[in-house]
Formats: sequence, C-alpha cells, structure tokens
Amino acid sequence: MKSSSDAVVAGSRRSLVRGSVVLLAGGGIGSAMTSLVGSAAAQSPAEAPPLPWKWVKLDPLEAGRRAYRFYKEKGGCGTASYLSLLSLLKEKVGYPWTTMPDMMMAHAASGYGGHGTLCGALGGASTIINMVTYSGKKDEQQNNQIIDRLFWWYAEQNFPTDRFDDLSPLPKQVRVKAMSPLCHTSVSKWTVAAGATIKSDAKIERCAKVAGEVAYTVTMALNEFFDGKWTPPLWKPSKEAEHCVSCHGPDTPSQKAMNWNQQGHMECVMCHADHTKAMAK
Repeated sequence: MKSSSDAVVAGSRRSLVRGSVVLLAGGGIGSAMTSLVGSAAAQSPAEAPPLPWKWVKLDPLEAGRRAYRFYKEKGGCGTASYLSLLSLLKEKVGYPWTTMPDMMMAHAASGYGGHGTLCGALGGASTIINMVTYSGKKDEQQNNQIIDRLFWWYAEQNFPTDRFDDLSPLPKQVRVKAMSPLCHTSVSKWTVAAGATIKSDAKIERCAKVAGEVAYTVTMALNEFFDGKWTPPLWKPSKEAEHCVSCHGPDTPSQKAMNWNQQGHMECVMCHADHTKAMAK
C-alpha cells in the first residue's frame, strides 16, 4: 500500500513528464536551447586580429605625463608605460585596442613580481612595440631592433630627467646613469647615490619620472618609425665591453666575435672584471 507521500512524489513525476512532453511537442526545449546558444554566441568576443595592430601618431609628452601619473595612481612602472600608450591608442584608434585589459602589465612592477629583473617600464612599453611592429618574417626583425635599442638607450641614461618636474613635488633630483636595463641595478645605484630607500617618496618620484621618460621616448621612436624616418642606431659598446665581446660576442661594427658564447648587449663590467686594466699593468 502506498503512503500519501509516495502518492505526492508519483504525482510530481507525472506532472514533470507531462510538462516535458508538452515542451517537446511545442518545440519549447529546442527554442530555449537555440535562444541560449544564440545568446552565448552574441556575447563571445570577436577573434583578435593578427599582429601588427594599428599605430597612429601620438603626442610623446602626453604619453610621458600619463605614465608619470599612472605610476603613482595605478602602482608600478609596468602599468605606467603600458597603460599610457594603451589608453591613447584606445582613444585614437579604438578596436582592437579596446579589447586589451588595462592592468595586464601590473606584474611587471619592481622588476617583475618584485624580483628586480627587467625594469617594468621597459617591459610594458616593449609589449606595445611588439604589437605594432611585429611582422612574422625572420628577415624583418624590426620589433626586436626597436626593443633592443630602447634597452640600450635606457642603460645609457642619467635618470631621472627633469622633463616631468612640473608635475613633481621633488624637482631637480640626483641623476645617476642606469648602466643596465635591470631594475635591481638601475634603482640600487640611484638609491645609494641619493641616500634614499626603496619605499621613500624620493624613489617613487624618481621611478615615476623614469616611466614617463620611457613612454615619451618610445612614442617618439614609433612616430618616427611609421613616418619612415627611424634608423636603428648602431650598438657601440664601451671600450671595456668591446674587449669582452671580441671573444665572446656578439659582433660589433668594428670587429667579428671569435667565440659567440654569450647573448646580449648589456655592459659587461657591471658583473665581470675589467680585463683591460689587467692587460695595462
């Protein structure tokens, strides 16, 4: 004998089955599924176009000033340089730049995750450089050329410049040659010379100005590149580095390397002994 609760369950099941039959007969499930699929398709983003993406002539000073502000407002040099260029491209070009996330380079702050490797301002800017100059052809490595020269330029600079002093509460700061594209070297040399700490207002101002200068310089270079006026400067190592690469490579404009067993254009004597002094004795 069935209990009253069993009867209720059985009745519910019969109601569910009858409802399903009605839906199937009337095409309700099919229509509902079609509606759901159509809605999902409408919401899915269009496929990203292949690189390179469009560049338009931008104002270098505005790019630099945005980078200075973003460093302090958004937190870090990676976002500062990347977002300064991206925000301008979103305004001037629109799609597909409007699909890029604003905070994609947040991890690049403090030399990527605080590890002190590549300066985040270089990393953020080089992302945009690659996206507008990538060709996919091995014999056309303009993206790499521009990025390589940017890093070389950075290492030779006495940072910070006074270009953004009108925005800064600390103008005319101590200037120190970066010597390397590495955050660790660039920042540590400056803090020692300035008697500052990593968390000090002085250091924050310094790095905000560095991010601004990187964005300014990259904008200038890309404007020239797309105007057909950019010529990659030849890498000319210091005398100390030239002695090192004569054996270890890469080639220089004046000599061929013998054993090309290292990679890079960084200053050798930042980490290695100066062998030219040993030879002079």
